[in-house]
Amino acid sequence: MDNRTALSDLESHFDKTVALIQNGKEIEYGIIDGNNTIVYIKAGMEGSCYGYENKYVRIGRLLNEKHGCSIVSSSNPLGLHTDFSAEMTFIRDYALKHNLEDYKVYYLGHSNGAALGIINAWHFSEIKRLVCINAPLMMNPHQLVQGIKEFNGEKMSLVYGSKDPSFDMVKLYSELESEKIDFISVKNADHNFTGNLDFFIELPGLLLFGDELKCKNVKVHQ
Repeated sequence: MDNRTALSDLESHFDKTVALIQNGKEIEYGIIDGNNTIVYIKAGMEGSCYGYENKYVRIGRLLNEKHGCSIVSSSNPLGLHTDFSAEMTFIRDYALKHNLEDYKVYYLGHSNGAALGIINAWHFSEIKRLVCINAPLMMNPHQLVQGIKEFNGEKMSLVYGSKDPSFDMVKLYSELESEKIDFISVKNADHNFTGNLDFFIELPGLLLFGDELKCKNVKVHQ
């Protein structure tokens, strides 16, 4: 591991973790306490709340440090069988416990976690912004289209690496683009952003909060 990706002890841990049983599976939530903007991170299928090389902890620490937001990162053992209402109940209960009045949710999902966000976010008015990275477009297309059309929050950013299997299908969804719906391409990025982990960690800050990117070697086309 080089100096760029060497992890500090802080970047390797959440403030706390909570495990709950949903549909017979254990879902682990990693939490960083902050203000009433809650960034909810959903991993890809069978992904942990930590992510590869603790990428979700690192995203959480970065956003918490810059913007003071709360972080709730969720593992994904159930895929599209996830009870999304139960997930949002967990968020609501967290906000109540910490007296986060008028809280709002910014959603970040990768792969299957991205698809979950697209399909379900429109049912929950507290979800204001989404960053959905490499959601598989060949699965559940009707639900995906409905989720995009019905979304009534502030912004949904659909991000696809040019080497992702769904990249060539994005053009089929282009008519859904609007002031609220962005399709964003990332040159030479594959499904897992192999070799571009630092950029993956910075991307939510750009799309959720307008932060400046430090990684200059990756091209984003909006």
